[in-house]
Amino acid sequence: MKSARTVMSENFFRRFRDCFEPHLAPLGIDARVLERGDIEIPGEQYVALWEAAGQSNPNVGLELGFQTEADDFGALGHALYCAPSVEKALKTLQQFIVVFAQESIFDFTCDSREVTVEYQVTAPTVLQRRQDAEFAIACVLRMLNLITSSTIRPLRMDFEHDRPADTSVHKRIFQCPLYFNQPTNRIHLPLQTLQMPVVRGNERLYKALEPYLEREREQRAVSDELLAQVTRMIATEMSSGAPSLDEICEQLNLSRRTLQRRLKDHGIEYSSLVEDVRRELALAYITDSDYSMTEISLLVGYSESGSFTRAFRRWTGRSPQQYRASSRPRT
Repeated sequence: MKSARTVMSENFFRRFRDCFEPHLAPLGIDARVLERGDIEIPGEQYVALWEAAGQSNPNVGLELGFQTEADDFGALGHALYCAPSVEKALKTLQQFIVVFAQESIFDFTCDSREVTVEYQVTAPTVLQRRQDAEFAIACVLRMLNLITSSTIRPLRMDFEHDRPADTSVHKRIFQCPLYFNQPTNRIHLPLQTLQMPVVRGNERLYKALEPYLEREREQRAVSDELLAQVTRMIATEMSSGAPSLDEICEQLNLSRRTLQRRLKDHGIEYSSLVEDVRRELALAYITDSDYSMTEISLLVGYSESGSFTRAFRRWTGRSPQQYRASSRPRT
């Protein structure tokens, strides 16, 4: 059940090659990302690359996010920077993020007091993703500062990962209250941010780029979005027992027959999908977390650790303890 969703290399890795080059080969990433902008990086490997870079610099996501320029993200980056308004720039990011990355979502909403921009990786089995999240959120603030030629101070920042031991860089960059262990990554902005003048706006250039972005969006649109949505729903509920097919149908407002047919179009039975999600979650928890085996067995829906161990041996031919030992570098 590995994701086939990808991130485009664009110009970003070329500009920051010294940061990423040492980690490409160990992760099996095509070294041509350092030279070409059209190389597609599997989404899970892209996030893992950020985490690898974060081993030597825990603030690499924040720091590089605040150094980004329009050219780093190809046509999408240029469209953001020449958008005729702040609102149009945010809508462009929301609509066309798939042109750069298929593994994540941007969304923004407004109420009577604030604008909220949300970012999250959609793959439920990617557990370690702090650097990617901090990079993406820092990029949003950097973009807004550049197109308005001002220093925008958020109302608050939410991050889904644990609070780092040192948050001095976060405080310096965002200059607002910071909240960690949140449901998603969000930047909360004053409502008047939408009315700020855009000094770099170029509507003529934007209209020239928009058809190209639309063609790219159609080409890179994910055809199995329903499958991805069902997968996320199963993963979210796994610790309390996988949801039944009928429960999924109710949440999606689809008939049982329709959902079964849609899954069958992908050659998938619902019970097999549940098993795939359970297996991939177990592998991710064992490889990328410090949860005990008892905790992992509960997180993937087993009330008894012996049942989990037997299932894990069936999946991998090894016990969970053996798998964890072999997947981590020796110290």
